[in-house]
Amino acid sequence: MCPRGFVVSSQAGPAGGPVGGHMAAEPKSEIGQIFERLPGYFQPGRLKQSRKFSFSLNGDEHWTVLLTPERCEVIPVASDDADCWFSASSELFLDVWNGRHKPSLTDFMTGRIKSNNPFMLREFVSAFGK
Repeated sequence: MCPRGFVVSSQAGPAGGPVGGHMAAEPKSEIGQIFERLPGYFQPGRLKQSRKFSFSLNGDEHWTVLLTPERCEVIPVASDDADCWFSASSELFLDVWNGRHKPSLTDFMTGRIKSNNPFMLREFVSAFGK
């Protein structure tokens, strides 16, 4: 079980509930709301292999997103063994997610966005039809 007591998944468990746990009350942050809703935006078949993404926003909000070709699972903790990690400010993440900013080489070179694999982030975005 996750520290906040929930796992969000695109695959339904018994009685239509999420696989692996119980949905917690709506997170307070806009970031939390986006991550909690990711399984609903997931488009099966867009990935060829499973990937684990870890997000750190403002250094105080952490999320792990497990993607397979068939499903999306979101866990409200950081992952030490992610295939790809992303670190930035919450504001920049929101701008990118909402289409107000397209990441450029300058974002990575100046450290506004940090990632061990910027090209794999494209797979993440593609899995949600963005």
